[in-house]
Amino acid sequence: ARSYILDGSLSELEERHAARFLRIHRNALVARQAVRALEKHYDPEEGEGWAVRLNGVDELLAVSRRQLSAVREAITR
Repeated sequence: ARSYILDGSLSELEERHAARFLRIHRNALVARQAVRALEKHYDPEEGEGWAVRLNGVDELLAVSRRQLSAVREAITR
């Protein structure tokens, strides 16, 4: 029911809160503790790729190829 606007870049937010958040895509950060799984998936528009499943969220969130290794590393810790 609310919207919040941040006056800054996603990169700045990521730097300030790197311990709590993980970048999964150029336009998305997720809470590290919410990441439940990394899954291979097929998107009709994007084709085959990877996505994360978050606790309490039904929708899969796409992981960019660029961020894939960092996400894998974060999940295996």
